[in-house]
Amino acid sequence: MVEDSRVLKCAWSLGNAGWEVLVCGSTPHAHADSLMIGYATVTRSPIKIVVKQQTALRVARKLRYYKRRFEEEFLPEKKPMIPNLRKGVSEILPQALAFKPDVIHAHDYTALPIAGAVAAKLREKGLKVALVYDAHEYVPGVAHLRKPLMKLYSDSERTYSQNADAILSVSEGMSDLLVPHLQISTRPEIVANDPLVEGQQVSHRNLRHDCKIDDDVPLLVYSGAVAPQRGIATALAGLRKLPGVHLALIANPTNQTVLNLQSEFSDLSDRFHVQPYVPNSELVSYLSTADIGLIPIHHRLNHEISLITKFGEYMQALLPIIVSDVKTMAAEVRRLGNGEVFVAEDVDDFVRATESVLANPKKYRSVYTPEILAERSWERQAEHLLSVYNRIADAAPVAREHRPFILGEPVRI
Repeated sequence: MVEDSRVLKCAWSLGNAGWEVLVCGSTPHAHADSLMIGYATVTRSPIKIVVKQQTALRVARKLRYYKRRFEEEFLPEKKPMIPNLRKGVSEILPQALAFKPDVIHAHDYTALPIAGAVAAKLREKGLKVALVYDAHEYVPGVAHLRKPLMKLYSDSERTYSQNADAILSVSEGMSDLLVPHLQISTRPEIVANDPLVEGQQVSHRNLRHDCKIDDDVPLLVYSGAVAPQRGIATALAGLRKLPGVHLALIANPTNQTVLNLQSEFSDLSDRFHVQPYVPNSELVSYLSTADIGLIPIHHRLNHEISLITKFGEYMQALLPIIVSDVKTMAAEVRRLGNGEVFVAEDVDDFVRATESVLANPKKYRSVYTPEILAERSWERQAEHLLSVYNRIADAAPVAREHRPFILGEPVRI
Protein backbone atom coordinates (compact mmCIF):
# COMPACT_ATOMS: atom_id res chain seq x y z
CA MET A 1 0.00 0.00 0.00
CA VAL A 2 2.67 2.54 0.96
CA GLU A 3 4.47 1.59 -2.26
CA ASP A 4 1.52 2.94 -4.28
CA SER A 5 2.25 6.62 -4.88
CA ARG A 6 -1.32 7.29 -6.05
CA VAL A 7 -2.78 6.13 -2.73
CA LEU A 8 -0.37 8.33 -0.79
CA LYS A 9 -0.86 11.36 -3.04
CA CYS A 10 -4.65 11.14 -2.73
CA ALA A 11 -4.45 10.88 1.07
CA TRP A 12 -1.93 13.72 1.32
CA SER A 13 -3.90 16.10 -0.91
CA LEU A 14 -7.23 15.39 0.80
CA GLY A 15 -5.66 15.91 4.22
CA ASN A 16 -4.16 19.25 3.25
CA ALA A 17 -7.53 20.27 1.79
CA GLY A 18 -9.20 19.81 5.17
CA TRP A 19 -10.52 16.27 4.99
CA GLU A 20 -9.97 13.79 7.82
CA VAL A 21 -8.34 10.85 6.07
CA LEU A 22 -7.87 7.25 7.18
CA VAL A 23 -6.15 4.87 4.78
CA CYS A 24 -6.67 1.17 5.53
CA GLY A 25 -4.54 -1.50 3.93
CA SER A 26 -2.36 -4.53 4.47
CA THR A 27 1.11 -5.07 5.89
CA PRO A 28 3.64 -7.77 5.03
CA HIS A 29 4.24 -8.28 8.77
CA ALA A 30 2.30 -10.35 11.27
CA HIS A 31 1.38 -7.28 13.33
CA ALA A 32 -0.62 -4.14 12.59
CA ASP A 33 1.02 -0.74 12.41
CA SER A 34 0.21 2.91 11.77
CA LEU A 35 1.99 5.83 10.12
CA MET A 36 1.29 9.31 8.79
CA ILE A 37 1.48 11.04 5.43
CA GLY A 38 0.79 14.72 5.98
CA TYR A 39 -2.46 14.91 7.97
CA ALA A 40 -3.61 11.45 6.84
CA THR A 41 -3.36 8.36 9.03
CA VAL A 42 -2.38 5.07 7.41
CA THR A 43 -3.22 1.83 9.23
CA ARG A 44 -1.95 -1.51 7.99
CA SER A 45 -3.41 -4.82 9.12
CA PRO A 46 -2.13 -8.37 8.49
CA ILE A 47 -4.84 -9.05 5.92
CA LYS A 48 -2.76 -11.15 3.55
CA ILE A 49 -1.31 -14.45 4.69
CA VAL A 50 2.18 -13.79 6.01
CA VAL A 51 4.69 -16.40 4.87
CA LYS A 52 8.17 -16.42 6.34
CA GLN A 53 10.95 -17.10 3.90
CA GLN A 54 12.23 -20.44 5.17
CA THR A 55 12.64 -23.04 2.44
CA ALA A 56 9.82 -25.29 3.67
CA LEU A 57 7.32 -22.45 3.70
CA ARG A 58 8.38 -21.26 0.25
CA VAL A 59 7.71 -24.77 -1.03
CA ALA A 60 4.30 -24.78 0.67
CA ARG A 61 3.40 -21.51 -0.98
CA LYS A 62 4.40 -22.88 -4.38
CA LEU A 63 2.27 -25.97 -3.78
CA ARG A 64 -0.74 -23.78 -2.99
CA TYR A 65 -0.12 -21.84 -6.20
CA TYR A 66 -0.02 -24.96 -8.36
CA LYS A 67 -3.04 -26.40 -6.56
CA ARG A 68 -5.00 -23.25 -7.40
CA ARG A 69 -3.86 -23.37 -11.02
CA PHE A 70 -4.91 -27.04 -11.26
CA GLU A 71 -8.34 -26.32 -9.81
CA GLU A 72 -8.91 -23.41 -12.19
CA GLU A 73 -7.83 -25.47 -15.20
CA PHE A 74 -9.42 -28.84 -14.49
CA LEU A 75 -12.08 -28.18 -11.87
CA PRO A 76 -13.97 -25.22 -13.32
CA GLU A 77 -17.05 -26.05 -11.27
CA LYS A 78 -15.04 -25.15 -8.16
CA LYS A 79 -15.97 -21.51 -7.71
CA PRO A 80 -12.93 -19.25 -7.09
CA MET A 81 -12.86 -16.80 -4.22
CA ILE A 82 -11.71 -13.21 -4.24
CA PRO A 83 -8.41 -13.26 -2.34
CA ASN A 84 -8.46 -11.82 1.19
CA LEU A 85 -12.07 -10.64 0.93
CA ARG A 86 -13.40 -12.05 4.19
CA LYS A 87 -10.25 -11.19 6.15
CA GLY A 88 -10.12 -7.71 4.66
CA VAL A 89 -13.71 -6.89 5.59
CA SER A 90 -13.30 -8.26 9.14
CA GLU A 91 -10.15 -6.16 9.69
CA ILE A 92 -11.36 -2.91 8.12
CA LEU A 93 -15.03 -2.84 9.15
CA PRO A 94 -14.33 -2.07 12.84
CA GLN A 95 -12.05 0.80 11.80
CA ALA A 96 -14.73 2.12 9.45
CA LEU A 97 -17.44 1.91 12.13
CA ALA A 98 -15.26 3.95 14.48
CA PHE A 99 -14.22 6.47 11.83
CA LYS A 100 -17.71 6.88 10.24
CA PRO A 101 -16.47 7.99 6.80
CA ASP A 102 -18.44 10.21 4.46
CA VAL A 103 -16.55 8.69 1.53
CA ILE A 104 -14.93 5.29 1.01
CA HIS A 105 -12.30 5.35 -1.74
CA ALA A 106 -11.50 1.95 -3.30
CA HIS A 107 -8.07 2.02 -4.91
CA ASP A 108 -8.01 -0.47 -7.80
CA TYR A 109 -10.02 -3.60 -8.57
CA THR A 110 -8.47 -5.63 -5.73
CA ALA A 111 -9.74 -3.20 -3.08
CA LEU A 112 -13.20 -2.65 -4.57
CA PRO A 113 -14.88 -5.86 -3.27
CA ILE A 114 -13.66 -5.11 0.27
CA ALA A 115 -14.54 -1.41 0.09
CA GLY A 116 -17.94 -2.15 -1.44
CA ALA A 117 -18.79 -4.70 1.23
CA VAL A 118 -17.71 -2.33 4.02
CA ALA A 119 -19.77 0.51 2.51
CA ALA A 120 -22.82 -1.76 2.30
CA LYS A 121 -22.49 -2.77 5.97
CA LEU A 122 -22.16 0.86 7.05
CA ARG A 123 -25.29 1.75 5.11
CA GLU A 124 -27.16 -1.13 6.76
CA LYS A 125 -26.37 0.56 10.08
CA GLY A 126 -27.90 3.81 8.87
CA LEU A 127 -24.68 5.64 8.01
CA LYS A 128 -24.57 7.75 4.87
CA VAL A 129 -21.42 6.90 2.93
CA ALA A 130 -20.42 7.54 -0.69
CA LEU A 131 -18.33 5.03 -2.65
CA VAL A 132 -15.56 6.03 -5.06
CA TYR A 133 -14.06 3.42 -7.35
CA ASP A 134 -10.59 4.46 -8.52
CA ALA A 135 -9.79 2.17 -11.48
CA HIS A 136 -6.00 1.97 -11.70
CA GLU A 137 -6.06 -0.74 -14.38
CA TYR A 138 -8.36 -2.26 -16.96
CA VAL A 139 -9.02 -5.71 -15.52
CA PRO A 140 -9.32 -7.67 -18.83
CA GLY A 141 -5.86 -6.37 -19.68
CA VAL A 142 -4.19 -7.58 -16.47
CA ALA A 143 -1.96 -10.32 -17.82
CA HIS A 144 -1.33 -12.23 -14.57
CA LEU A 145 -5.01 -12.83 -13.78
CA ARG A 146 -6.34 -16.28 -14.65
CA LYS A 147 -9.72 -16.25 -16.43
CA PRO A 148 -11.86 -17.41 -13.48
CA LEU A 149 -10.44 -14.75 -11.17
CA MET A 150 -10.58 -12.12 -13.91
CA LYS A 151 -14.27 -12.86 -14.35
CA LEU A 152 -14.85 -12.71 -10.61
CA TYR A 153 -13.15 -9.32 -10.29
CA SER A 154 -14.96 -8.02 -13.39
CA ASP A 155 -18.33 -9.12 -12.01
CA SER A 156 -17.50 -7.41 -8.72
CA GLU A 157 -16.50 -4.24 -10.58
CA ARG A 158 -19.82 -4.15 -12.41
CA THR A 159 -21.85 -4.83 -9.27
CA TYR A 160 -20.30 -2.05 -7.23
CA SER A 161 -19.94 0.38 -10.14
CA GLN A 162 -23.71 0.44 -10.58
CA ASN A 163 -24.02 1.98 -7.10
CA ALA A 164 -20.76 3.93 -6.94
CA ASP A 165 -21.11 7.67 -6.41
CA ALA A 166 -18.07 8.32 -8.60
CA ILE A 167 -15.75 6.29 -10.80
CA LEU A 168 -12.24 7.59 -11.46
CA SER A 169 -9.97 6.66 -14.36
CA VAL A 170 -6.33 7.47 -15.04
CA SER A 171 -6.76 8.31 -18.75
CA GLU A 172 -9.24 8.91 -21.55
CA GLY A 173 -8.12 5.67 -23.18
CA MET A 174 -8.98 3.70 -20.07
CA SER A 175 -12.33 5.47 -19.80
CA ASP A 176 -13.12 4.39 -23.37
CA LEU A 177 -12.74 0.78 -22.24
CA LEU A 178 -14.36 1.12 -18.82
CA VAL A 179 -17.72 2.41 -20.07
CA PRO A 180 -18.68 -0.83 -21.86
CA HIS A 181 -16.73 -3.07 -19.46
CA LEU A 182 -18.48 -1.72 -16.35
CA GLN A 183 -21.75 -1.28 -18.24
CA ILE A 184 -22.10 2.31 -17.05
CA SER A 185 -23.70 5.26 -18.79
CA THR A 186 -21.68 8.04 -17.12
CA ARG A 187 -18.10 8.38 -18.27
CA PRO A 188 -15.47 8.02 -15.50
CA GLU A 189 -13.82 11.20 -14.30
CA ILE A 190 -10.12 11.57 -15.07
CA VAL A 191 -7.56 11.90 -12.29
CA ALA A 192 -4.27 11.14 -13.99
CA ASN A 193 -1.45 9.72 -11.90
CA ASP A 194 0.90 12.65 -12.44
CA PRO A 195 3.82 13.41 -10.08
CA LEU A 196 3.89 15.85 -7.22
CA VAL A 197 5.59 19.16 -7.84
CA GLU A 198 5.00 21.11 -4.65
CA GLY A 199 5.57 18.01 -2.54
CA GLN A 200 8.91 17.13 -4.09
CA GLN A 201 12.01 17.20 -1.91
CA VAL A 202 15.66 17.59 -2.93
CA SER A 203 17.14 14.10 -3.04
CA HIS A 204 19.72 13.11 -0.45
CA ARG A 205 21.35 11.00 -3.16
CA ASN A 206 22.78 11.83 -6.57
CA LEU A 207 22.20 9.37 -9.39
CA ARG A 208 25.48 10.06 -11.17
CA HIS A 209 27.46 9.81 -7.96
CA ASP A 210 25.75 6.51 -7.16
CA CYS A 211 26.69 5.22 -10.64
CA LYS A 212 30.24 6.60 -10.20
CA ILE A 213 30.16 8.50 -13.51
CA ASP A 214 30.99 12.09 -14.43
CA ASP A 215 28.54 14.74 -15.57
CA ASP A 216 29.52 14.47 -19.24
CA VAL A 217 28.84 10.71 -19.51
CA PRO A 218 25.58 9.97 -21.41
CA LEU A 219 23.15 8.42 -18.93
CA LEU A 220 19.82 6.73 -19.64
CA VAL A 221 17.51 5.95 -16.73
CA TYR A 222 14.55 3.65 -16.11
CA SER A 223 12.67 3.94 -12.84
CA GLY A 224 9.99 1.65 -11.46
CA ALA A 225 8.67 -1.88 -11.56
CA VAL A 226 10.69 -4.38 -13.58
CA ALA A 227 9.30 -7.38 -15.45
CA PRO A 228 10.06 -8.89 -18.88
CA GLN A 229 7.23 -6.93 -20.55
CA ARG A 230 8.75 -3.64 -19.34
CA GLY A 231 11.30 -3.93 -22.15
CA ILE A 232 14.53 -3.30 -20.24
CA ALA A 233 16.20 -6.08 -22.22
CA THR A 234 15.62 -4.11 -25.44
CA ALA A 235 17.39 -1.08 -23.95
CA LEU A 236 20.29 -3.17 -22.69
CA ALA A 237 20.70 -4.90 -26.05
CA GLY A 238 20.75 -1.42 -27.57
CA LEU A 239 23.39 -0.34 -25.06
CA ARG A 240 25.78 -2.80 -26.67
CA LYS A 241 25.51 -0.69 -29.83
CA LEU A 242 25.87 2.61 -27.98
CA PRO A 243 29.51 2.77 -26.82
CA GLY A 244 30.13 5.07 -23.87
CA VAL A 245 26.44 5.30 -22.93
CA HIS A 246 25.36 4.14 -19.46
CA LEU A 247 21.97 2.93 -18.18
CA ALA A 248 20.74 3.29 -14.60
CA LEU A 249 17.90 1.07 -13.41
CA ILE A 250 16.16 2.35 -10.28
CA ALA A 251 14.38 -0.70 -8.95
CA ASN A 252 14.33 -3.43 -6.35
CA PRO A 253 17.82 -4.98 -6.63
CA THR A 254 16.52 -8.38 -5.49
CA ASN A 255 13.78 -8.53 -8.15
CA GLN A 256 14.25 -11.75 -10.13
CA THR A 257 14.00 -10.01 -13.50
CA VAL A 258 16.66 -7.52 -12.40
CA LEU A 259 18.94 -10.39 -11.39
CA ASN A 260 18.26 -12.14 -14.70
CA LEU A 261 19.13 -8.97 -16.63
CA GLN A 262 22.39 -8.55 -14.72
CA SER A 263 23.31 -12.12 -15.60
CA GLU A 264 22.28 -11.91 -19.26
CA PHE A 265 24.05 -8.59 -19.79
CA SER A 266 27.08 -9.21 -17.58
CA ASP A 267 29.29 -7.82 -20.37
CA LEU A 268 27.73 -4.41 -19.62
CA SER A 269 28.40 -4.51 -15.88
CA ASP A 270 30.55 -1.37 -16.09
CA ARG A 271 27.74 0.56 -17.84
CA PHE A 272 24.58 -1.02 -16.37
CA HIS A 273 23.92 0.33 -12.87
CA VAL A 274 21.16 -0.99 -10.60
CA GLN A 275 20.22 1.48 -7.89
CA PRO A 276 17.65 0.98 -5.10
CA TYR A 277 14.52 3.06 -4.86
CA VAL A 278 14.58 6.52 -3.35
CA PRO A 279 11.59 8.01 -1.47
CA ASN A 280 8.87 9.02 -3.91
CA SER A 281 9.11 12.63 -2.73
CA GLU A 282 12.79 12.70 -3.85
CA LEU A 283 12.44 10.80 -7.12
CA VAL A 284 12.16 13.74 -9.54
CA SER A 285 15.25 15.36 -8.02
CA TYR A 286 17.13 12.05 -8.19
CA LEU A 287 16.22 11.51 -11.85
CA SER A 288 17.21 15.00 -12.93
CA THR A 289 20.92 14.32 -13.44
CA ALA A 290 20.25 11.73 -16.17
CA ASP A 291 20.03 12.60 -19.88
CA ILE A 292 17.07 10.49 -21.04
CA GLY A 293 14.13 8.74 -19.36
CA LEU A 294 13.20 5.34 -20.79
CA ILE A 295 9.79 3.70 -21.25
CA PRO A 296 10.60 0.72 -23.53
CA ILE A 297 7.48 -1.32 -22.68
CA HIS A 298 6.01 -4.04 -24.87
CA HIS A 299 2.59 -3.94 -26.48
CA ARG A 300 0.05 -4.96 -23.82
CA LEU A 301 -3.50 -3.69 -23.49
CA ASN A 302 -2.93 -1.77 -20.26
CA HIS A 303 0.32 -0.34 -21.67
CA GLU A 304 -1.54 1.18 -24.61
CA ILE A 305 -4.18 3.18 -22.77
CA SER A 306 -2.49 5.49 -20.27
CA LEU A 307 0.36 7.82 -19.48
CA ILE A 308 2.09 5.84 -16.77
CA THR A 309 3.44 7.56 -13.68
CA LYS A 310 7.06 7.66 -14.82
CA PHE A 311 6.07 9.63 -17.93
CA GLY A 312 5.18 12.63 -15.77
CA GLU A 313 8.11 12.03 -13.42
CA TYR A 314 10.56 12.18 -16.33
CA MET A 315 8.90 15.37 -17.55
CA GLN A 316 9.14 17.05 -14.16
CA ALA A 317 12.83 16.03 -14.06
CA LEU A 318 13.17 17.77 -17.48
CA LEU A 319 14.30 14.55 -19.17
CA PRO A 320 13.68 13.84 -22.85
CA ILE A 321 11.71 10.59 -23.11
CA ILE A 322 12.29 7.58 -25.32
CA VAL A 323 9.13 5.48 -25.47
CA SER A 324 8.08 2.44 -27.45
CA ASP A 325 5.21 2.85 -29.90
CA VAL A 326 2.46 2.08 -27.39
CA LYS A 327 -0.58 4.10 -28.37
CA THR A 328 -1.19 6.80 -25.76
CA MET A 329 2.36 7.64 -24.69
CA ALA A 330 3.74 7.55 -28.22
CA ALA A 331 1.02 9.98 -29.29
CA GLU A 332 1.86 12.32 -26.40
CA VAL A 333 5.59 12.31 -27.17
CA ARG A 334 4.86 13.09 -30.82
CA ARG A 335 2.44 15.87 -29.79
CA LEU A 336 4.83 17.52 -27.34
CA GLY A 337 8.08 16.81 -29.15
CA ASN A 338 9.75 15.90 -25.84
CA GLY A 339 11.42 12.72 -27.07
CA GLU A 340 11.50 9.97 -29.65
CA VAL A 341 9.31 6.93 -30.36
CA PHE A 342 10.74 3.57 -31.39
CA VAL A 343 9.16 0.29 -32.45
CA ALA A 344 8.65 -1.87 -29.36
CA GLU A 345 11.25 -4.67 -28.96
CA ASP A 346 13.22 -3.36 -31.99
CA VAL A 347 16.80 -2.92 -30.78
CA ASP A 348 18.05 -1.06 -33.84
CA ASP A 349 15.17 1.39 -33.71
CA PHE A 350 15.83 1.95 -30.01
CA VAL A 351 19.45 2.79 -30.88
CA ARG A 352 18.26 5.24 -33.57
CA ALA A 353 15.94 7.00 -31.14
CA THR A 354 18.63 7.23 -28.45
CA GLU A 355 21.22 8.64 -30.84
CA SER A 356 18.70 11.23 -32.07
CA VAL A 357 18.05 12.53 -28.56
CA LEU A 358 21.68 12.48 -27.45
CA ALA A 359 22.63 14.47 -30.57
CA ASN A 360 20.47 17.42 -29.52
CA PRO A 361 19.01 17.06 -26.00
CA LYS A 362 18.26 20.80 -25.67
CA LYS A 363 15.76 20.51 -28.52
CA TYR A 364 13.67 18.04 -26.54
CA ARG A 365 14.05 19.74 -23.15
CA SER A 366 12.96 23.08 -24.57
CA VAL A 367 9.31 21.99 -24.77
CA TYR A 368 9.04 21.86 -20.97
CA THR A 369 7.44 25.23 -20.41
CA PRO A 370 5.90 26.10 -17.02
CA GLU A 371 2.44 25.65 -18.57
CA ILE A 372 3.22 22.16 -19.90
CA LEU A 373 4.73 21.05 -16.58
CA ALA A 374 1.79 22.44 -14.58
CA GLU A 375 -0.60 20.41 -16.72
CA ARG A 376 1.34 17.23 -15.91
CA SER A 377 1.38 17.76 -12.14
CA TRP A 378 -0.44 15.99 -9.32
CA GLU A 379 -1.49 19.40 -7.98
CA ARG A 380 -3.61 19.91 -11.12
CA GLN A 381 -5.06 16.41 -10.83
CA ALA A 382 -5.80 16.89 -7.13
CA GLU A 383 -8.13 19.74 -8.07
CA HIS A 384 -10.26 17.21 -9.97
CA LEU A 385 -10.13 14.76 -7.07
CA LEU A 386 -11.21 17.37 -4.52
CA SER A 387 -14.10 18.56 -6.68
CA VAL A 388 -15.37 14.96 -6.88
CA TYR A 389 -15.16 14.51 -3.10
CA ASN A 390 -16.80 17.83 -2.30
CA ARG A 391 -19.63 17.12 -4.74
CA ILE A 392 -20.52 13.57 -3.71
CA ALA A 393 -20.24 14.34 0.04
CA ASP A 394 -21.84 17.78 -0.30
CA ALA A 395 -18.93 19.16 1.69
CA ALA A 396 -16.68 22.22 1.68
CA PRO A 397 -13.80 21.59 4.09
CA VAL A 398 -11.40 24.39 4.93
CA ALA A 399 -7.86 23.86 3.66
CA ARG A 400 -5.12 23.51 6.25
CA GLU A 401 -1.58 24.75 6.29
CA HIS A 402 0.17 22.30 3.98
CA ARG A 403 2.30 19.59 5.47
CA PRO A 404 5.13 18.17 3.36
CA PHE A 405 4.81 14.93 1.45
CA ILE A 406 6.86 12.85 3.87
CA LEU A 407 5.87 9.36 4.96
CA GLY A 408 6.32 8.86 8.67
CA GLU A 409 7.87 5.88 10.37
CA PRO A 410 5.48 3.00 11.18
CA VAL A 411 4.44 2.51 14.80
CA ARG A 412 3.31 -0.96 15.90
CA ILE A 413 -0.29 -1.11 17.15
